[in-house]
Amino acid sequence: MKNNKKLPNFLIVGAAKSGTTSLYYYLKEHPEICISKNIKETFFFTGKDFKDVNKESCNYGRYAVTSLERYKLLFNHCANKKVRGEVCVAYLFFYKESIQNIKKILSDKVKIIIVLRNPIDRAFSNYLHHVRDGCEKETFEKALSLEKERKRKKWWWGYYLIEAGMYYDQVKAYLENFSEVKIYLYDDLKKDPLSLVQDIYRFLEVNDSFTPKSLGIKYNVSGIPKNRFFYEIIFKSNPIKSVITPFIPRNLREKIIAIASQKLLKKPQMKPETREYLKELYQEDVLKLQGLIKRDLTHWLK
Repeated sequence: MKNNKKLPNFLIVGAAKSGTTSLYYYLKEHPEICISKNIKETFFFTGKDFKDVNKESCNYGRYAVTSLERYKLLFNHCANKKVRGEVCVAYLFFYKESIQNIKKILSDKVKIIIVLRNPIDRAFSNYLHHVRDGCEKETFEKALSLEKERKRKKWWWGYYLIEAGMYYDQVKAYLENFSEVKIYLYDDLKKDPLSLVQDIYRFLEVNDSFTPKSLGIKYNVSGIPKNRFFYEIIFKSNPIKSVITPFIPRNLREKIIAIASQKLLKKPQMKPETREYLKELYQEDVLKLQGLIKRDLTHWLK
């Protein structure tokens, strides 16, 4: 394997809004697992710097890691750990570029983990994620209708709400290019997070009896702030936060933010007619995907 003790031997590549941030924190607690330091999404293997992203959209990739030297620094603390990994959902969406770069730098023996969510719910959650961050002013239906135009204008790829959920080609490419690929469903994570996490431990060949203390906390949840003023006081930069933050350990701070966000966000319901429209769009891709991964996905279309 081309990999060394300063690079990952596993990657969680997506999908976006499928619980990957929670998995990042759950795996981070395991004593045999080392995760990229203080950063979840590096975007490194996409080979993109995202400098051409339209300023009308929020560019969540503006701090993308573009050099191998800087990427290695994120794993300097991992030299004595058996398992080293990174979580970046862009690797599933930009699968062509990412697969090429992963194989070139790490090899085709790196372990790949994919988590898939009902693409209809995923699209709505991604939309609410943008609303939460003050990056979306349109209705969900309008955002869907603007997707092609926004792509043409080079908006951030997270605004490609429909396209990001067309999983079949993305997943097929990873299965064809890597010898060890594990696929999970977001449904499994919601139903029994401990069983899923421990199955990942077995896949990574570490102690599978370990239980993360943060298990059950949902990180990076989407929704609409119940009160925008209070939400931004807690989550946006301000003088009070700058004074308090250094005195709170990073892990505790992240847990507090995760728990607070669940209290301060509300989740509206998708319009039934919009769900029906998306069911029709995704039907063919979902049926092809279920044959590929040998999991019944018909409940996604009900």
